[in-house]
Amino acid sequence: MGKKIETMAIIGLGAVGINFAQHIQKHMGSNLWIVADETRLERYQKEGIYYNQKRCDFHYVDGKKAKTCADLVLITTKFSGLPLAIETIQPIVDEHTLIMSGINGISSEEILKKTFREEQVIYTVAQAMDATKIHNQVTCTKLGELCFGDAMNGAQKEAVERIRVFFDAIHFPYTIKADIRHHQWGKFMLNVGLNQVVAIHHGTYETIQKEGKPRTQMLAAMREVMELSKYEGVYLSEAELDAWSHMCDSLSPQGKPSMAQDIDAKRKTEVELFACEVLKRAQKYHLSCKMNAYLYDMIQQMEAAF
Repeated sequence: MGKKIETMAIIGLGAVGINFAQHIQKHMGSNLWIVADETRLERYQKEGIYYNQKRCDFHYVDGKKAKTCADLVLITTKFSGLPLAIETIQPIVDEHTLIMSGINGISSEEILKKTFREEQVIYTVAQAMDATKIHNQVTCTKLGELCFGDAMNGAQKEAVERIRVFFDAIHFPYTIKADIRHHQWGKFMLNVGLNQVVAIHHGTYETIQKEGKPRTQMLAAMREVMELSKYEGVYLSEAELDAWSHMCDSLSPQGKPSMAQDIDAKRKTEVELFACEVLKRAQKYHLSCKMNAYLYDMIQQMEAAF
């Protein structure tokens, strides 16, 4: 097996990044690096980061000044922050480094492979957490997990095993999927419905956990992704749509997906990752995606009013 994973870097301290980092730091101490540019590091250290009201004691590293490379890098920035994240982590990535992206959607791995070797980019889905961030405070009742797998027909088998051994050692929850790309599309289908619909209704998870217009809209948006997936060679099923939508019912009713948090904070959302991506791909196949077109227009109007 390849080099044992002993150091890990996380870039992006949003709700997901903080949620995972606080757990990993308990087991790794200073071998977990929170990597950022100089400006962000100063802000993190000055304001502090809090998880369920406790201050996090992270080990911060300026990517440009790092002396050694990390064995594993997890990217948990917003999609819009990915170009800067790539630039920031380049000095800590060598031929042994594995890279995982916890960014929503289906495009971050493709972008990463333009800069790094295909073998070291491990397809990943961050799922099943209910972390909510307001300013520098995260509240969470479900840690969630990383789901990952070999997307290269056996060429990443050793890399996946390295991560499995490491996650076992630090008691980090994970699932390994034989067809990780298919699973990633399933999560994409969920996010396209859940994130966008809760956001336009200024709601919480409870908004779509009961019968009514929001849940109907969520399922309609998800069905458009299911139809699109057939043209992309993925073939999501109605049973999978049911399974993902039922998973929503287990989330904390008071929690909010990231897009709803962005709307509340009057921040730019990741609509480009969801409705925009659906519409762009659907156009290639002359597919009509009326619900995603509606959601895209609604979210753009909300952003314009900030």
